[in-house]
Amino acid sequence: VGCKTLQKKRNQEWLNSLLSSKFFGSCLDHTDQRKNEKNVFCIDCNLSFCKHCVISSTVHCLHRRLQICRYVYHDVVRLQDIQKHLDCSKIQTYKINGEKAVHLNPRPQCGDTKPSKTKGGAICEACKRHIQDFPNRFCSIACKVLISTVSAVEKVANKMFSIPNSKFEDFSWKGNSDQDGNSHENESSLSFTESTEELQADWLTSILKPKKQLHKRKGFPRRAPLS
Repeated sequence: VGCKTLQKKRNQEWLNSLLSSKFFGSCLDHTDQRKNEKNVFCIDCNLSFCKHCVISSTVHCLHRRLQICRYVYHDVVRLQDIQKHLDCSKIQTYKINGEKAVHLNPRPQCGDTKPSKTKGGAICEACKRHIQDFPNRFCSIACKVLISTVSAVEKVANKMFSIPNSKFEDFSWKGNSDQDGNSHENESSLSFTESTEELQADWLTSILKPKKQLHKRKGFPRRAPLS
């Protein structure tokens, strides 16, 4: 059990690093080389680097790596590469140079965010973007990770709040009642649903609309009183 937990934690770490990494920037270690953009991700090191880093290092050659590509100015990865390490079922795929690829993160939506009604299409369960092929449920890897995380949290919460009657025969799991006798048994489930929706909205906002740095205004200058 301990080994499985450790492996699951490691998988979560490299996946989080992959989704939060910025690719196609210039590699600082190979500024004098051509094509030095950082478009390679090492799963074992949780790092992104350029192809010259792979050639010059004997360590990365033995590690598990992913080649990051560009599709309409967004980061994608080939399906045949990522599916060796991650279950990418139900994620919308796109054709790039004859190969299937999936988006790492959801693309920002411009203007009206309402999904277009296309015959045979669907919408992403996380960001509500239109999906071309049914029965796909997600438009990117990040969207599937988000929904999977929320589902796992809900399962844990349901187990915490479910108590066998055999152990507590005289205990009835009911909500608190006010002075008028109105029950509040649904308040906990309602608040939990709202918290998961807020988590989903905050995550999408951080992905699609990066926060801008706020600069405090200077205070009013204080002058000495006239004598």
